[in-house]
Amino acid sequence: MPYQDSWVELWLGRYCAPGKHRFRQLRPDVLLCERCFKEELTEGASCLICGIPGEVSATLKRARRPDIEQTGRLCGTCFDEFGERHSIRGWTVARAS
Repeated sequence: MPYQDSWVELWLGRYCAPGKHRFRQLRPDVLLCERCFKEELTEGASCLICGIPGEVSATLKRARRPDIEQTGRLCGTCFDEFGERHSIRGWTVARAS
């Protein structure tokens, strides 16, 4: 069986880095990134990584550049994977208060 990236690695490789999207209005309730074509809900309820509805408030930080961070929501799958692995593609996560 060939090596398969993790869920988080897959989406970090497919979409712009968190916070680097250039969104435009696609529909009244959906934004679309002009660069990577990620769709997000306009109310900020989408996962910062994969775009499905987020369940957990969290802050993503660059492991080697802690001054770079993005606060929002993560889906349960992405949040759980960060619980299993401290750093994924140079990102770490802290649960927001």
